[in-house]
Amino acid sequence: MIWIGFILIFLSGLFESVMDTLQFHYDISIFKKFKKQKYWNPLISWMNKWKEDDPKNGERFLGSSTIFVGLTDAWYTFKLLHNLTIFLGLFFISISQITILWMFLYFIIARIIFGLSFSLFFWLWTKL
Repeated sequence: MIWIGFILIFLSGLFESVMDTLQFHYDISIFKKFKKQKYWNPLISWMNKWKEDDPKNGERFLGSSTIFVGLTDAWYTFKLLHNLTIFLGLFFISISQITILWMFLYFIIARIIFGLSFSLFFWLWTKL
């Protein structure tokens, strides 16, 4: 079970690196090369939540600006994946060991894994 937790934490770091790359380095990232820029480009993708791309017209579909926002653009999709994997990862880590000392050690290892995966992929997205 502990390895499932560590893998999920690794993926969480990867997903957060996509979010930060989209937000801060989109113009030099691999994501600028992708098709469907209306989904990937954060300057315009936020409009996908709204009918006719205008907040004045209301939600594009029920929950598109709240509970189902993770279906509207890349940044929110990866935020949803980040949150799911980090919480599930911590859950699997916490049920793997009974003693507080081991749990503390595993949380430190998980934080290191998260940081390494985030740093690796945050760098990689602008080098591809």
